Amino acid sequence: METMSLLLLCFIVGVKSVPIDFGNQRIMGGIQASSGEFPYVVSVTYNDQHHCGGFIYNLQWVITAASCAYGKYPSELKVTVGQLSLNNVDPGEEIIFVFSIRTHHAYDPVTKSNDIAMLELATPITIGPNVNWVMYDEIDESVPYGTFVGWGATQNEGLPSLKLRKANLAISTNCPTYYPSNDFNYNTMICAGDANIGPCAYDEGSPLVQKISNQDVVVGIMSKNQGCGPNFPPSVFTRLSVFYSWIQNQAGVQPTRPTTTATVPTTITAPTAPCFNCETAPPVQQPGILYQ
Repeated sequence: METMSLLLLCFIVGVKSVPIDFGNQRIMGGIQASSGEFPYVVSVTYNDQHHCGGFIYNLQWVITAASCAYGKYPSELKVTVGQLSLNNVDPGEEIIFVFSIRTHHAYDPVTKSNDIAMLELATPITIGPNVNWVMYDEIDESVPYGTFVGWGATQNEGLPSLKLRKANLAISTNCPTYYPSNDFNYNTMICAGDANIGPCAYDEGSPLVQKISNQDVVVGIMSKNQGCGPNFPPSVFTRLSVFYSWIQNQAGVQPTRPTTTATVPTTITAPTAPCFNCETAPPVQQPGILYQ
């Protein structure tokens, strides 16, 4: 009887301690996205498992982080568009094979500088109510936050979230406090998030979005952080506008505005705000299996 009482006491103490620890590690403030709310967000799978996020640039190309594709073969990656749930088939959901990978020529896998890649799809994306492309631009730092969207883990070292989630992230200036100078470059990176909310594992490549003229505009893609949850520093995002020339050189023109048909205008819209340290793209590479 005494042994049973002691075991019961240990069980009760153990149960009480688990929620406190788990709660402290959760990303706070994120909520589930609704169907069609972010039709441009994609899941990049590696060997058929969710690996990273990304967004639709045009009918043939997806932008993600170079760290999501570096060292991998196109045959190992697929892109799922129109997805809300990782374990259910959603309206408009389509799985598309990757034809080629274009990582930025100056990507550094150690510091993750120039952390951007483009995935050329084997077949065009079918545009619909839950699937569409999105424009990108320079971040408006007069707006104190951006919206982050992804399937990342909801706790440090956790599994991907089964549902697409969104959260408002504070635009921060604190990254130089936590990252060495070779790990954070203001000209090519954005600092966002705080101790209460931020991206987690499997969120790499997912977009940071702002409303510009009442339209979603992607301003950054998740690159790296030092962990997620309370007491972790802000996350680092690739500043997209810097890579305008490189993106255009790889994937060609982008439509002037989202369309509900498969017809893509041939005009291109450049980022309207000035970008920092904008680069001149090298000569375009010829289509092939792998560019790294």
